[in-house]
Amino acid sequence: MLLKTEDELIDFAYDAFLEDAQTQLSPADQILFAMQFEDLGAVDIVDLGSDWPASVAMGVNDAEYCELHIGLVDDKDLLSDVFGRVLVKKKAGDKFIHIIWKTE
Repeated sequence: MLLKTEDELIDFAYDAFLEDAQTQLSPADQILFAMQFEDLGAVDIVDLGSDWPASVAMGVNDAEYCELHIGLVDDKDLLSDVFGRVLVKKKAGDKFIHIIWKTE
């Protein structure tokens, strides 16, 4: 099975995030993200959270899925303000994506 590269996973997740951010994030978070992402923004691949099966109503495993966090880093370069948790399939060509958006 051909898999997406890390760069492809990041690009896919970020593009999908940007497509829906204006309708899914609060106006305050939209402004914060837009103003600070260039300097403090990050898209990180993280360990797969155990709560995904409840969110997507199917089995999720490390071999097939990848979780990414999109947000802003703090002064220690740690992702501290996550605007979206993104679940994507690793298989090349697979367009599955699910985003859990930041809520106030």
